[in-house]
Amino acid sequence: MIKSSIERVARTRYVMPVVLALAVVAVVVIEGAFQHSRATLAQGIALTDARLQAGHVLQHLTDAETSARAFLINGQAADRDDYRKSIGLLAEAQRGAFQLIADVDTLRTVSVEAVRMRIQARVTAMEQWMDAAERGQRTQARLMASSDRGRTSYADLRGEFDLVLGRAAALQDSARASLFDAIMFNRVALHLLVLISVLGLVLFTRQLRYSDEQKARESQYLASQVALRTAELRELAGHLVNTREDERGRLARELHDELGGLFTAMKLELARLRRVTEMPTSALERMGGIEQRLNEGIAVKRRIIENLRPSSLDQLGLVPALDVLCQDAASSLGIAVHTGLQAASLDKECELTVFRLVQESLTNISKYARARQVWVDLEPRGDWVRVSVRDNGCGFNAANVPARHHGLIGMRVRVESHAGHLTIHSSPGQGTHIVAELPCKAQTEADAQEASQQG
Repeated sequence: MIKSSIERVARTRYVMPVVLALAVVAVVVIEGAFQHSRATLAQGIALTDARLQAGHVLQHLTDAETSARAFLINGQAADRDDYRKSIGLLAEAQRGAFQLIADVDTLRTVSVEAVRMRIQARVTAMEQWMDAAERGQRTQARLMASSDRGRTSYADLRGEFDLVLGRAAALQDSARASLFDAIMFNRVALHLLVLISVLGLVLFTRQLRYSDEQKARESQYLASQVALRTAELRELAGHLVNTREDERGRLARELHDELGGLFTAMKLELARLRRVTEMPTSALERMGGIEQRLNEGIAVKRRIIENLRPSSLDQLGLVPALDVLCQDAASSLGIAVHTGLQAASLDKECELTVFRLVQESLTNISKYARARQVWVDLEPRGDWVRVSVRDNGCGFNAANVPARHHGLIGMRVRVESHAGHLTIHSSPGQGTHIVAELPCKAQTEADAQEASQQG
């Protein structure tokens, strides 16, 4: 599963970089098209302004000629002033129009020199009319103004103007077409960018969903593996505990059988020696000392056997065995041990675990707690049996137990080997409270039956 996940990620990890690269390319293309459109639009506007200025040139030229002819007819100063004004406006408009055309037409496809020369020629002719009229030669000035040469020159000027305006219009049409093409290109590029964005979003969402599903599958797989390993460790811990108890029981039986037989034989031999009549008094005294030491050895043997395998648990049951254990602890510690023991339905292994838990707890109290009172409780709670050992001693930091203290670890292993739970509540100066919950006998049998059916 993990290998397939890695292969899938390796196949899909290049998708988003490719989508992002395409998006960047689309953005660059759109920006380039925008700049091209902007330049084309500026060129079109400049051509329009140039055509307007060219029209103004022709208009001012016509106004100047009209004012000049009026002055030739009536000689009024107002007409002469209008002529001078029109000539000034003509020069200004001419410079503006020709400069705009030169700025837009960088390739010099439109030639304005011919127009410039014809305008200059026409202005020179009108200046000759005005000079002749101002010298009083009105008749000669009128003849010059009405000659065919003047009309032909004006017609040629209009023709050159039309040619320039036509070429400018052609440039403007080309710019307009280029602008439309750029707009269409922008439209296509924008649609492409949107499609790429949607594709990237879909792929990203799909990859994200797949990643979530893969994580869920991996979490489920890891959880199942953890549960499996936990069950195996619990079974192993139970096996180790049972093996340890079996070994203790074997040692207890061997000590009882072997040492018990030896001690019994020794006591019988001592009894026979006491019946000897010729035994010196000093020997009888030595025999009394030997018998006393023998009795002490028998007591040590019984205590060792009891620690290895509590006979009271097998002979009396859990509650009486715990009661005897608590009374012995109260006598040895010299403190009050309060008991609240109720009969509970537990199998033999769980009963032994409860006994060892209370025994280990009382041992720790005697070593470390410096307690004045102890409370030991055993009570059934539904499908569970609750065991509690509490003292009012010095306590300790339950979250920082030194690694060398294996007693608490042994308690937890024993309880968890029976699918139980162990909690330890303690803090410095607040005493210690150990609580274990073990499944009752009916629940244990049901779990074992279900496990056998699944197996």
